[in-house]
Amino acid sequence: MSGPLRIMYFIGSLRLGGAEKQVVELALGLDRSRFRVEICCLNQGGPMVDAVRADGIPVHIFNTSLPWGKFNPRSWIHLARHLWGILRQVRRSRPDIIHGYLFTAYVTGIICGKIAGVPVLISSRRSLGFFKEDKPWRQPLENFVNRWTHAIIPNSKAVLEDCIRRERNGKGKYRVIYNGVDVERYSTGPAEPSVRAEWGIAPGDLLVGCVANLIHYKGHLEILDAAVLLREEFPRLRFVFVGRDGGMEKAIVERRDALGLRDCVILAGSRSDVDRLIPAFDVLLLASHEEGFSNVLLEGMACGRPIVATAVGGNAESVTHGETGLIIPPRDPAAMAEALAALMRDPDLRRRLGDAGRIRVEREFSRERMIQNMDEFYLEIAAKSFGKRT
Repeated sequence: MSGPLRIMYFIGSLRLGGAEKQVVELALGLDRSRFRVEICCLNQGGPMVDAVRADGIPVHIFNTSLPWGKFNPRSWIHLARHLWGILRQVRRSRPDIIHGYLFTAYVTGIICGKIAGVPVLISSRRSLGFFKEDKPWRQPLENFVNRWTHAIIPNSKAVLEDCIRRERNGKGKYRVIYNGVDVERYSTGPAEPSVRAEWGIAPGDLLVGCVANLIHYKGHLEILDAAVLLREEFPRLRFVFVGRDGGMEKAIVERRDALGLRDCVILAGSRSDVDRLIPAFDVLLLASHEEGFSNVLLEGMACGRPIVATAVGGNAESVTHGETGLIIPPRDPAAMAEALAALMRDPDLRRRLGDAGRIRVEREFSRERMIQNMDEFYLEIAAKSFGKRT
């Protein structure tokens, strides 16, 4: 065979999420002389669709939801019609590789690819497997499709260890490839004055930013408890939560107001301009109870901001404790407050950790390095599977 490798990515949507951004970075960044890329969105489009299509990359959008509920036969007819449409698209596109991101997408992609005879089937692992624990059918299904999967790509060593512990039929198929960010997109200089002004942050105020959707495991409630502990020593300390509501906004607002923090904790909603927002932070905080490998930590370091992050998942693989940030135990507001206080008291420490973070991202977690690693892996597995070279 000759010509570019044809790759079809499977993803739920192209909304502003970590996995979605990584798919877009790959689609836009792979060498067009060696790869021809398409994206299959299972549920919806999203704000990144237009930019991808403008670059000449086909995006196929389906709707595999159950619009009338799981107990209505019309929903299942609707689902079957769209699954048939996905399979027809795979057969039309005839990809050499299907690469699925996130559970539903990679399960669907592997099954459709197997039926359509796609030579190479790849699935990524972007998080720890806690999401499978309350739906016991997920792990057996994943184990089943692993039989057909040629490669499984965790995005951190922590995720790899979790896969080995939970999954079956994956032995010899794992390859860790870290996320990457476009370092040049992120500035280490001062923020635009309009950013802090938008939130009512006065000159001289200290600002801690948390960029994470308002989901129960992202630790926003512990941040509020830590804010109470810091209030007396740092009366001009402010917090901003950037992220869409994932079911926790009401609880966060109620807790914030009950603790008397309404004036110093801002909910900024979902934003597509985090590269503008992060430079406005004095510290980037991630309080998660679980993580795979956080893109926002890389974005924070790319902006030269010191990090405080919990010791979960791959956080300590990107943030080096005492060098680029501070790693703290999860679910521990007192430890969080202590780490934030240490940084608030010492501007030189904040600057030193931030500068080191920028260097680390440039060296280890750049978009270019991620694309190169994936480029080499695609060529390697294609050569092993059917001798195709570019």
